Amino acid sequence: MSTSLRTTCFSSFFIFLILLIYIIWPWFHAGYMWRQSTIEASIFFSSSLSNNETNPVPRIIHQTYRDIHSIPLKWQKASNSCRTLHSDYKYYFWTDEQGRLLIEKEFPCLLSTFDSYPYDIQRADVIRLVALYVHGGIYLDLDIVCLTSLDRLLKYEFILPKTKPVGLSNDVIISKPKHPFLFKILHELSKFNQNYFTKYPTVMFSTGPMFLTKQASSYVNRSSLDILSSELYGKYSTNSSYALFRHLKASSWHGNDASIIKLIYRWRYMVLAAVTVVLMMIFILIYFIQQYNFTIKITYHIYLAIWLTFNSSTLKEPTLIHNKYVRISL
Repeated sequence: MSTSLRTTCFSSFFIFLILLIYIIWPWFHAGYMWRQSTIEASIFFSSSLSNNETNPVPRIIHQTYRDIHSIPLKWQKASNSCRTLHSDYKYYFWTDEQGRLLIEKEFPCLLSTFDSYPYDIQRADVIRLVALYVHGGIYLDLDIVCLTSLDRLLKYEFILPKTKPVGLSNDVIISKPKHPFLFKILHELSKFNQNYFTKYPTVMFSTGPMFLTKQASSYVNRSSLDILSSELYGKYSTNSSYALFRHLKASSWHGNDASIIKLIYRWRYMVLAAVTVVLMMIFILIYFIQQYNFTIKITYHIYLAIWLTFNSSTLKEPTLIHNKYVRISL
């Protein structure tokens, strides 16, 4: 039984490891591909403002929320900061109802997927993509404060910001109308409409940042996608004078699972060390169990041999007596 137990443990461990790599590796590989940004602060501030007519991205700001009358006050102030800095831009606000009507008109094939999402944030993620594909412009989450004009970004055809720990974010998206990348991801939504047990991974991998990162990594013309640097994005830079945005980091859609996942990430090295120690202890325990049972087996055979030697003259059928002993083995 010792060989069987060891084989089972090692087989289970390697099967688990292979499944873990199979599931996680494609996503982290996709995130790793976007570790370099193409729009740095030096490039942004040294570039000149181009003529409005030659910009591929129109002067439109898009924002979404379930209902325009229930937006928190601090988000209203954040939104007003962007509208004030871009007073010559059109402003499109999409409620859930208006967004659904837009999808029904432009992408009726998406309605069944859109309606099947269990979380409102998934529908909000889809609305921003459809609105940008149809109209083009700049999408901004409501918890983003604009610190400077975004006019210099209008000359790029498609922009996503680099986020942490890996990948791209979808709280700021800039796109020209009818961009082929948006067309691609809109048609991939139904394929990725999966439930990943809890809210946070379900949103992230079905419509959120990791979904967008995966789609960008598999896009044929990846070089046409520009990446906004962390310094300009401003979400993870402390007191950056180059930041285009200030993030209130509302994360209103996050559930309890998100807090647990973030806690694990924050203490990731300690968690990894703890898991390693536990695995080592399990294998050491298995080893000592095997050695203990091996010792008992050897002791038994020695004892049996000695006993039979001294009692062989009185035994007519030693094999029968031998069979009365309980053998312990692993």
